[in-house]
Amino acid sequence: MARPPRKAASRRRKGDVAADEAVYGAIRRAMHMGRLSPGAKLQEPVLARVLKVSRERVRKALHRLVHEGWLTAVPNRGTFVPALSVEEMRNIYDVRSMLEEGIVRRLSREASSIVAQRLRAHITEERAATRSGDRGRLFALSGEFHILLAELCGNDELSKLLRGLLTRSTMHFSLAAPERLHNCAGPHEHGDIVAAILDGKGERASKLMLSHLRGLVALQSARPPAKAVSLEEAFRGISAAR
Repeated sequence: MARPPRKAASRRRKGDVAADEAVYGAIRRAMHMGRLSPGAKLQEPVLARVLKVSRERVRKALHRLVHEGWLTAVPNRGTFVPALSVEEMRNIYDVRSMLEEGIVRRLSREASSIVAQRLRAHITEERAATRSGDRGRLFALSGEFHILLAELCGNDELSKLLRGLLTRSTMHFSLAAPERLHNCAGPHEHGDIVAAILDGKGERASKLMLSHLRGLVALQSARPPAKAVSLEEAFRGISAAR
């Protein structure tokens, strides 16, 4: 049998990657939207039916999310949304506070035009997500903001360390935060932190960051446990279409 043309095979591989990424993104979006409660089991056949994709694509997405720390795999039981205790959450934010206070102080001393451009662009994206009411996008950007601050310091080890902490704390924030963030702790405070950094006010940026992180802890500690919903309901309106 003749082999398919090289270009056709290349297009097929690219299509496979895009389809896999779409399934992965759909599951992440459901988490960021607060649709999945801690302890929820993500069943492959149900997700495949709801997202209208093969079980193989769902399996690959779940494996990737487990590897990245977003989900937990329990042998002989399945894949679950982790349940992070309040104490674990507070411990993670304690470490984050130590790191991120230093990060904003450093950026306040060394902010370049490129740093300013990237931070302002990110805040613009967050505000657009807020105006459109896109909670999933806003909560994803919220975690990316803190990672961006670390990356702008130019230290790969710092970025990896904070990214590991952010995976669990961002997941918990997405699941535990209220559907609407009004004037309480939330991504809207990022703009003030950026303004202090770009003004070279390290002390103010540090105080704002610590207050921001303390507010996030208080916000998540106060919310009652989320009501469990079916996967069909959790993924309503979320598509894996490319």
